[in-house]
Amino acid sequence: MMKTDELHYAILNELQLDSRISNAEIGRKIGLTAPAVAERIKRMQDEGIIKGFTTTIDFMQLGYQQKVLVAVQLPHVNINPFLKEAKKMEGITDIVHTTGEYCFFVSMVIKSSDELNLKLNEFGKFGKTTTFSVLSTPVDSGAICIIKPI
Repeated sequence: MMKTDELHYAILNELQLDSRISNAEIGRKIGLTAPAVAERIKRMQDEGIIKGFTTTIDFMQLGYQQKVLVAVQLPHVNINPFLKEAKKMEGITDIVHTTGEYCFFVSMVIKSSDELNLKLNEFGKFGKTTTFSVLSTPVDSGAICIIKPI
């Protein structure tokens, strides 16, 4: 396991805010050279701390009219077939495996209520679903301030 320090955490904080920020800009902000930042980023990628860099998309501008969460309750035997089917569906942005009453929460964007109905029918083959319409997303960032544990 890689030993991390405050500079690693500072780099991670900057990358969470803007994954396209240059190594030079990160270096200016935290007091390192661009090559030193690049080396630390590479090591964190190699160690699996940094899993990738993403793009945030405004799905509404692409014709997706609504975001929904679908809670799925299903027998254990249906988990793998459900996941196999769900991974092929357009519009699914996230699937979370949980404890409690529901096995999974599926986050998706849809273009119409007809499209939602078709997807719910597919999910219904595997188990029970409960659908939640997303009214707003007051916090839409996965960024957290990371500090070195004491």
